[in-house]
Amino acid sequence: MSFGYVTLKTRVSQLFIAKTSIFVSAMAGSLALAGLRCFMNRKEAISLLARRDLGTLSLEKRESLLLDWWSIDPDDPQYASLPDPLRRMLAHSDQPDDPTSALYNPLLQLALEYSYIGVVNNYLSTQLALPGKEVTVEGDVGDMEVCPCCRYRSLETGASYDICGVCFWEDDGTTELHRHSGPNHQTLSDAQRNFRHLGAVTEASRQYVLADGKNRYALMIP
Repeated sequence: MSFGYVTLKTRVSQLFIAKTSIFVSAMAGSLALAGLRCFMNRKEAISLLARRDLGTLSLEKRESLLLDWWSIDPDDPQYASLPDPLRRMLAHSDQPDDPTSALYNPLLQLALEYSYIGVVNNYLSTQLALPGKEVTVEGDVGDMEVCPCCRYRSLETGASYDICGVCFWEDDGTTELHRHSGPNHQTLSDAQRNFRHLGAVTEASRQYVLADGKNRYALMIP
Protein backbone atom coordinates (compact mmCIF):
# COMPACT_ATOMS: atom_id res chain seq x y z
CA MET A 1 0.00 0.00 0.00
CA SER A 2 1.44 3.39 -0.97
CA PHE A 3 2.07 6.25 1.47
CA GLY A 4 -0.70 8.22 -0.25
CA TYR A 5 -3.22 5.49 0.48
CA VAL A 6 -2.13 5.28 4.14
CA THR A 7 -2.47 9.05 4.53
CA LEU A 8 -5.92 9.05 2.97
CA LYS A 9 -6.98 6.09 5.08
CA THR A 10 -6.00 7.95 8.25
CA ARG A 11 -7.76 11.10 7.04
CA VAL A 12 -11.03 9.23 6.46
CA SER A 13 -10.93 7.94 10.06
CA GLN A 14 -10.18 11.41 11.43
CA LEU A 15 -13.01 13.03 9.50
CA PHE A 16 -15.55 10.49 10.63
CA ILE A 17 -14.53 10.61 14.27
CA ALA A 18 -14.44 14.39 14.26
CA LYS A 19 -18.01 14.30 13.03
CA THR A 20 -19.03 12.37 16.16
CA SER A 21 -16.51 13.99 18.56
CA ILE A 22 -14.71 10.68 19.13
CA PHE A 23 -11.02 10.01 18.55
CA VAL A 24 -10.22 6.79 16.72
CA SER A 25 -6.76 5.74 15.57
CA ALA A 26 -6.10 4.58 12.03
CA MET A 27 -8.12 1.49 11.21
CA ALA A 28 -6.25 -1.79 11.07
CA GLY A 29 -6.46 -4.32 8.29
CA SER A 30 -6.97 -3.96 4.58
CA LEU A 31 -8.55 -0.74 3.39
CA ALA A 32 -8.46 0.06 -0.31
CA LEU A 33 -9.20 3.64 -1.32
CA ALA A 34 -9.69 4.96 -4.82
CA GLY A 35 -10.75 8.53 -5.56
CA LEU A 36 -13.83 9.39 -3.54
CA ARG A 37 -14.69 5.78 -2.67
CA CYS A 38 -13.50 3.90 0.39
CA PHE A 39 -13.71 0.11 0.66
CA MET A 40 -13.85 -1.26 4.19
CA ASN A 41 -14.32 -4.76 5.53
CA ARG A 42 -17.27 -5.50 7.75
CA LYS A 43 -15.30 -6.02 10.95
CA GLU A 44 -13.58 -2.63 10.63
CA ALA A 45 -16.86 -0.90 9.87
CA ILE A 46 -18.65 -2.35 12.88
CA SER A 47 -15.75 -1.52 15.18
CA LEU A 48 -15.74 2.09 14.00
CA LEU A 49 -19.49 2.48 14.34
CA ALA A 50 -19.41 0.98 17.83
CA ARG A 51 -16.78 3.53 18.85
CA ARG A 52 -18.97 6.28 17.48
CA ASP A 53 -21.96 4.97 19.43
CA LEU A 54 -19.88 4.65 22.58
CA GLY A 55 -19.27 8.39 22.56
CA THR A 56 -22.98 9.15 22.40
CA LEU A 57 -24.24 6.82 25.15
CA SER A 58 -26.29 8.40 27.90
CA LEU A 59 -25.54 7.47 31.50
CA GLU A 60 -28.77 5.48 31.61
CA LYS A 61 -27.81 3.52 28.49
CA ARG A 62 -24.28 2.88 29.78
CA GLU A 63 -25.72 1.47 33.01
CA SER A 64 -28.21 -0.70 31.13
CA LEU A 65 -25.63 -2.16 28.74
CA LEU A 66 -23.12 -2.81 31.51
CA LEU A 67 -25.69 -4.68 33.58
CA ASP A 68 -26.73 -6.72 30.54
CA TRP A 69 -23.12 -7.66 29.78
CA TRP A 70 -21.75 -7.93 33.31
CA SER A 71 -22.38 -11.67 33.29
CA ILE A 72 -20.36 -12.27 30.13
CA ASP A 73 -19.12 -15.85 30.11
CA PRO A 74 -15.35 -16.23 30.67
CA ASP A 75 -15.49 -18.87 27.93
CA ASP A 76 -16.78 -16.27 25.47
CA PRO A 77 -14.10 -15.73 22.79
CA GLN A 78 -14.36 -11.96 23.32
CA TYR A 79 -13.70 -12.20 27.07
CA ALA A 80 -9.96 -12.67 26.61
CA SER A 81 -9.74 -9.37 24.73
CA LEU A 82 -10.85 -7.41 27.79
CA PRO A 83 -8.16 -5.68 29.91
CA ASP A 84 -7.03 -7.52 33.05
CA PRO A 85 -8.40 -4.87 35.50
CA LEU A 86 -11.82 -5.14 33.88
CA ARG A 87 -11.78 -8.93 33.98
CA ARG A 88 -10.95 -8.79 37.69
CA MET A 89 -13.90 -6.47 38.24
CA LEU A 90 -16.19 -8.84 36.35
CA ALA A 91 -14.97 -11.79 38.38
CA HIS A 92 -15.25 -10.20 41.82
CA SER A 93 -18.04 -7.61 41.61
CA ASP A 94 -21.77 -8.09 41.18
CA GLN A 95 -22.13 -4.88 39.20
CA PRO A 96 -20.08 -1.87 38.04
CA ASP A 97 -19.33 0.64 40.77
CA ASP A 98 -19.13 3.69 38.51
CA PRO A 99 -20.75 3.32 35.06
CA THR A 100 -19.05 6.50 33.86
CA SER A 101 -15.57 5.00 34.29
CA ALA A 102 -13.55 4.51 31.13
CA LEU A 103 -12.49 1.15 32.58
CA TYR A 104 -15.76 -0.28 31.28
CA ASN A 105 -15.47 1.07 27.74
CA PRO A 106 -14.03 -2.16 26.27
CA LEU A 107 -17.05 -4.09 27.55
CA LEU A 108 -19.41 -1.46 26.18
CA GLN A 109 -17.55 -1.65 22.87
CA LEU A 110 -18.28 -5.39 22.71
CA ALA A 111 -21.94 -4.79 23.51
CA LEU A 112 -22.26 -2.16 20.80
CA GLU A 113 -20.49 -4.29 18.22
CA TYR A 114 -22.89 -7.10 19.06
CA SER A 115 -25.82 -4.85 18.19
CA TYR A 116 -24.65 -4.84 14.56
CA ILE A 117 -24.83 -8.62 14.13
CA GLY A 118 -26.89 -9.43 11.04
CA VAL A 119 -27.07 -5.82 9.89
CA VAL A 120 -26.74 -5.55 6.11
CA ASN A 121 -23.62 -4.01 4.61
CA ASN A 122 -25.55 -1.29 2.84
CA TYR A 123 -26.76 0.03 6.20
CA LEU A 124 -23.20 0.08 7.55
CA SER A 125 -22.03 1.90 4.42
CA THR A 126 -24.72 4.54 4.85
CA GLN A 127 -23.82 5.08 8.50
CA LEU A 128 -20.16 5.59 7.61
CA ALA A 129 -20.75 7.92 4.69
CA LEU A 130 -19.04 11.32 4.77
CA PRO A 131 -19.71 14.40 2.66
CA GLY A 132 -18.01 13.73 -0.65
CA LYS A 133 -16.85 10.28 0.45
CA GLU A 134 -18.62 7.07 -0.50
CA VAL A 135 -17.96 4.13 1.79
CA THR A 136 -18.61 0.57 0.63
CA VAL A 137 -18.62 -2.11 3.30
CA GLU A 138 -17.84 -5.63 2.18
CA GLY A 139 -18.02 -9.01 3.90
CA ASP A 140 -20.34 -11.87 4.79
CA VAL A 141 -23.29 -10.80 6.91
CA GLY A 142 -23.77 -14.32 8.24
CA ASP A 143 -26.88 -16.43 8.62
CA MET A 144 -29.83 -14.86 10.40
CA GLU A 145 -33.27 -16.29 11.07
CA VAL A 146 -36.40 -14.71 9.65
CA CYS A 147 -38.84 -13.17 12.10
CA PRO A 148 -42.19 -14.97 11.66
CA CYS A 149 -44.06 -11.70 12.03
CA CYS A 150 -42.31 -8.99 10.00
CA ARG A 151 -40.25 -11.35 7.78
CA TYR A 152 -36.99 -9.48 8.33
CA ARG A 153 -33.81 -11.46 9.00
CA SER A 154 -33.38 -10.00 12.47
CA LEU A 155 -32.99 -13.06 14.72
CA GLU A 156 -29.78 -14.92 15.53
CA THR A 157 -31.61 -18.16 16.27
CA GLY A 158 -35.15 -19.28 15.63
CA ALA A 159 -37.73 -20.28 18.26
CA SER A 160 -35.41 -19.13 21.08
CA TYR A 161 -37.65 -16.42 22.52
CA ASP A 162 -35.48 -13.70 21.01
CA ILE A 163 -37.29 -10.42 20.42
CA CYS A 164 -37.25 -8.91 16.95
CA GLY A 165 -35.93 -5.36 16.87
CA VAL A 166 -38.02 -4.53 13.82
CA CYS A 167 -41.50 -5.47 15.07
CA PHE A 168 -40.98 -6.60 18.71
CA TRP A 169 -42.37 -10.12 18.14
CA GLU A 170 -40.98 -12.63 20.65
CA ASP A 171 -40.11 -15.72 18.65
CA ASP A 172 -41.57 -18.61 20.66
CA GLY A 173 -41.66 -20.89 17.63
CA THR A 174 -45.19 -20.01 16.58
CA THR A 175 -45.58 -20.28 12.80
CA GLU A 176 -49.30 -21.01 12.45
CA LEU A 177 -51.11 -17.79 11.64
CA HIS A 178 -54.14 -18.35 13.85
CA ARG A 179 -52.45 -20.06 16.79
CA HIS A 180 -52.32 -17.99 19.98
CA SER A 181 -48.79 -17.07 21.08
CA GLY A 182 -48.46 -16.89 24.86
CA PRO A 183 -45.50 -14.47 25.09
CA ASN A 184 -47.04 -12.17 22.48
CA HIS A 185 -50.62 -12.38 23.83
CA GLN A 186 -52.09 -12.66 20.34
CA THR A 187 -52.03 -14.74 17.19
CA LEU A 188 -49.32 -14.37 14.58
CA SER A 189 -51.93 -13.14 12.12
CA ASP A 190 -53.01 -10.36 14.49
CA ALA A 191 -49.39 -9.39 15.10
CA GLN A 192 -48.69 -9.17 11.37
CA ARG A 193 -51.73 -6.96 10.87
CA ASN A 194 -50.61 -4.71 13.72
CA PHE A 195 -47.12 -4.48 12.25
CA ARG A 196 -48.54 -3.36 8.89
CA HIS A 197 -50.67 -0.66 10.50
CA LEU A 198 -48.68 0.33 13.59
CA GLY A 199 -45.10 -0.61 12.77
CA ALA A 200 -44.99 -2.97 15.78
CA VAL A 201 -46.92 -5.95 17.15
CA THR A 202 -48.79 -3.69 19.58
CA GLU A 203 -49.25 0.00 20.15
CA ALA A 204 -47.28 -0.25 23.40
CA SER A 205 -44.38 -1.95 21.58
CA ARG A 206 -43.80 0.94 19.18
CA GLN A 207 -41.47 2.66 21.64
CA TYR A 208 -39.14 -0.35 21.68
CA VAL A 209 -38.67 -1.10 17.98
CA LEU A 210 -35.62 0.20 16.17
CA ALA A 211 -36.49 3.35 14.25
CA ASP A 212 -34.25 2.22 11.40
CA GLY A 213 -34.89 -1.49 11.82
CA LYS A 214 -36.24 -1.97 8.30
CA ASN A 215 -33.00 -0.56 6.92
CA ARG A 216 -30.77 -2.62 9.19
CA TYR A 217 -31.94 -6.08 8.18
CA ALA A 218 -32.69 -7.94 4.98
CA LEU A 219 -36.35 -8.54 4.13
CA MET A 220 -37.24 -12.12 3.27
CA ILE A 221 -39.46 -11.98 0.22
CA PRO A 222 -42.08 -14.81 0.36
